Amino acid sequence: MSSKLDLSLSADHTEVHLKVLEQEDQPAVDIALSVEDITRLIQVLGQCRETMLEGKELPPIEGATFTPVTRTKWALQPEASTDGSVLAFQHPAFGPVGLVLPPADADRLMHGLHMHQQMRQQPIKPRGRLN
Repeated sequence: MSSKLDLSLSADHTEVHLKVLEQEDQPAVDIALSVEDITRLIQVLGQCRETMLEGKELPPIEGATFTPVTRTKWALQPEASTDGSVLAFQHPAFGPVGLVLPPADADRLMHGLHMHQQMRQQPIKPRGRLN
């Protein structure tokens, strides 16, 4: 099965060209998309995906493949409807993303972060020869 779409990044990295390839009696279409257009498209596709998965159980995160974000800006703020917190960040690929943490999940996250902090602060004790 061949793809009906072709995406290419402009040489100056300011646009993506989305080409809908020619099909039977329909001509090819070339659409230039800005960063803002791409962000909006990602948001709309994400909403469509979310709707398509409505009523289905989310797959476990354990063992899932993902790309960690290392270059971002983030903010933490209270979330009124759950009495929890919102962790929002700028995802380089997807734009602004937010995660609502109900109180139990926020507590679990704090516990995990505290454990990681303790691991970083504890000096490694020598266990004999290292080589």
